[in-house]
Amino acid sequence: MRVLVSWSGGKDSCLAYHKALAQGHKIYGIVTFIWEKPSLAHPLKITELQAKALETKYFKAETREPYFEHYKKAISKLAENGGIEGIVTGDIAPLDAFHGNWMDNICKELNIKLIRPLWGVDRYQILKELISQGCKAVFSCVKMPWFNEKWLGRELNWESLEELKILGNRYGMDLCGENGEYHTLVTDAPIFKKAIEISKFSVERCNGTF
Repeated sequence: MRVLVSWSGGKDSCLAYHKALAQGHKIYGIVTFIWEKPSLAHPLKITELQAKALETKYFKAETREPYFEHYKKAISKLAENGGIEGIVTGDIAPLDAFHGNWMDNICKELNIKLIRPLWGVDRYQILKELISQGCKAVFSCVKMPWFNEKWLGRELNWESLEELKILGNRYGMDLCGENGEYHTLVTDAPIFKKAIEISKFSVERCNGTF
């Protein structure tokens, strides 16, 4: 199936891309949805480098309220222009009670297939597979009280995974950061043609978030 991958630049979208390839889908390109306030955790300069590392088409879709309609319009245009039959996301569970499975609803209206390779998979298994596959991701945004700024730039590996388990047991934190506890940036993966090097970065703190 000819598909487009929703790409944030983080671990979940990367693993979803990897699994979609393994399932035999033909990836037309990746798309980053840009809200009114760009994400500091997923800088566009990095996602552009990731697209080059993937050697795939890269699309940016600006969105604003009403988000459902703008997402639908953007996906519809990309699907029509690229002959897209499905869209791949790294979603693990519904965002919240308000949004529900809204991407599912969008795809149903557009009559394209929604492919969610990580949907409902155990959080620990997701992180184990990510690391086992050789995907390298760094923590790009973390929140208190679970983390401090020393986690920024740290690699998500076997050592940090064990620490995440401890934090999860202690605070009831979602291991994959589904409640906004943390975000990641992928710097290398088997699907990359070359690795991305982040030589330096700055740290900002805002309302308990680094």
